[in-house]
Amino acid sequence: MLLTGIILSGIFFFGFCFQATSKEMVMARCGSGLAVAVNDWRRVTSHCIMAVMLALFFFPNYAVCAPTKLVESSEYKEKDFHKGIITDYSNMVDGDDVQWVWIDPAIKLSQYGLKVGKVENRSDLRSRSMVDTVRNVFKDTFADLKAKGGKGTLSADLCIYEAENFSAGKAWIPFAGGHQMQAGIGIEMVLRDARNRTVGKFRHFAREGAQIEAAAQEVAGDLMKYIASH
Repeated sequence: MLLTGIILSGIFFFGFCFQATSKEMVMARCGSGLAVAVNDWRRVTSHCIMAVMLALFFFPNYAVCAPTKLVESSEYKEKDFHKGIITDYSNMVDGDDVQWVWIDPAIKLSQYGLKVGKVENRSDLRSRSMVDTVRNVFKDTFADLKAKGGKGTLSADLCIYEAENFSAGKAWIPFAGGHQMQAGIGIEMVLRDARNRTVGKFRHFAREGAQIEAAAQEVAGDLMKYIASH
């Protein structure tokens, strides 16, 4: 759709300018002197500007790119893409502050409270204590979330899809070593209402500090900030 809009805008623009230019050049030939030609080209320029403005008016939606979809991203196409508990990634898009997200358009998440549901670990790093850490971090974070509308409480199922311990050996990586060496964790979160309907899906990875707990707190904080504003 974006490409179609660009093509139509281009056709409209050049067609309008060509028509205006042809007309003014004919008038210029019939005129007398440089002043007439200059005035004609001023009118040609104004016509072209008007054509651009009209094209933007008729095709405003094509001027803004749609959000990147997870299933179309390089991350999803990688061989080692780690799946969590989310069964359908097709409607998830780049959420800026949160990497990948989908929210039921009929739901305003900031009007709900949250509680921790199931917590799973599907990462390559097997650790029961890590699962307990993630559960406690999100439980504490949810307790600080103040629902704005009193709509009820949503259940949040969590899944660790990737986890990395602190690694001093990554410090040598040019420009990014200081960040890459930190502990990291990726979490998928699925929000369900009282009727067990999925109303939100999130997938987010973050690095922070020397302990996975710090990384989990970073992920939970990013998710809560996003939810509070949506």
